[in-house]
Amino acid sequence: MNYAVIDLGSNSMRLSVYEHVENQINKIYNRKEIAGLAGYIKKDVLDTNGIQKACTVVNDFKETAYRFVEAPNLHLFATASIRNIKNRDEAVKVIIEETALTPDVLDGNDEAALGFIGVSSFTNCENGIMIDIGGASTELVLFKNNKAENLISLPIGCLNLSVKHVSKIIPQKSESKKIKEVIKEQFSGIDWKKGADCPLMVGTGGTLRALLKLSGVVFGLPPEQNDLCAYHVKGIEKLLKYNKDDIYRTVYKTIPERLMTISTGLAILQQAIKNFGCETISVSRLGVREGYLLDRVLMNNDKYTINERSRDD
Repeated sequence: MNYAVIDLGSNSMRLSVYEHVENQINKIYNRKEIAGLAGYIKKDVLDTNGIQKACTVVNDFKETAYRFVEAPNLHLFATASIRNIKNRDEAVKVIIEETALTPDVLDGNDEAALGFIGVSSFTNCENGIMIDIGGASTELVLFKNNKAENLISLPIGCLNLSVKHVSKIIPQKSESKKIKEVIKEQFSGIDWKKGADCPLMVGTGGTLRALLKLSGVVFGLPPEQNDLCAYHVKGIEKLLKYNKDDIYRTVYKTIPERLMTISTGLAILQQAIKNFGCETISVSRLGVREGYLLDRVLMNNDKYTINERSRDD
């Protein structure tokens, strides 16, 4: 039996299809659209164009998904793109009317928890920090012995920081300074790991995968490598600061859809590394969609193992 999950995110929207055979789950199809919904939000209201953009992509994904699954096995959830807006009820109503699907709007803690479930289904998470930098929020989980101990969702993401604080495409020096101040202030409220080292960070989501891909090009990492070191992240930060023309050309060639958000996403990651003393960032190709499938659809987090036949990006 196959299942399809649509993730209505703030920066990108994604469709993943999974084949379920006994206790095995294989991801067999993945598709991404950069919708940039956070860019349609003004004064915490998602405008009509943004709502219609979401509906158009969802309907397109539906058509694709029905090649693999029957209607009851298609599931839609939304994250900060919908949960943090003032016109949430209106947006949900239009999405239901236009797509015939009811989005399950996750709160921040649910998103963090489901992200960890997805990551830990594939990765051994003994002790460390999980981070998922999205378009309009960042989820953090402190885990010990493969169990989440603390979690939090911060209302900052790579796209909403860019929309609010960057006047053009590439942040100016004063804008970068302001962005870092906003990020630092958000992280200052996290006290459950303050002052203690946490060498391992597990990263999930498009921002982390994009940074891994970029680092592979810049530092010549082998294609199969899924780990970053803190000095790789620092190196990219220095290039963005002192060698903007060359590094942004590389960004455009390697991950063009991240041109507007690479610097803000990197700034969030840098602050997390500083906060928790992380030395290694292991980038997972599984995350919140897999967690949603396991917890909300199949309703069993421990029974299944997940493999990939289709790589995410």
